Amino acid sequence: MKKFDTYASGEIGREIPVGPLIHRVDKMLSRNMAAQMRAAGMDEITLMHGWIIRYLYEKREDEIFQKDIEKFFSIGRSTVTNIIQLMEKNGYIARESVPGDARLKKVKLTEKGVTNHEMVEAFITRLDRSLIRGITEDELDTFYTVMNKIRGNLRWDQGAGEEDEHAACIIEGSEGI
Repeated sequence: MKKFDTYASGEIGREIPVGPLIHRVDKMLSRNMAAQMRAAGMDEITLMHGWIIRYLYEKREDEIFQKDIEKFFSIGRSTVTNIIQLMEKNGYIARESVPGDARLKKVKLTEKGVTNHEMVEAFITRLDRSLIRGITEDELDTFYTVMNKIRGNLRWDQGAGEEDEHAACIIEGSEGI
């Protein structure tokens, strides 16, 4: 059997490189969430929009700017600009000028954004429960230990710069996406 034959069939073993495996699971997770969102009639919201809405919801007491979103999600300025413009057009967020600097704009959720967050949060909760179905607490602890080690290896390879809050939140299960 060739190296990737078991990968294509859905079976996972040590012969599958870790990077492609993580990528495949990420794609499966994204497709699953998108399908659930479409089924609920929320298909104008992309997965990234949902993550940004959640981030803004959790940080609603803070002043959040575009650069905060760029840093948290590790995505470029032009990408965030496009996302924010679309989300604003669709009524999920609003930008407000900051006194003293007309160029600087706070990003805030609208009422529609808050309502959407509550619906998306229910989807995420159900999806997370589904993901860990049949997994023991010990296995889950091992999973988080391994993911933290992989994250640490990646940070080391990248020069071990400033703490990556986004990855830390996701891995630690705190206020991440």
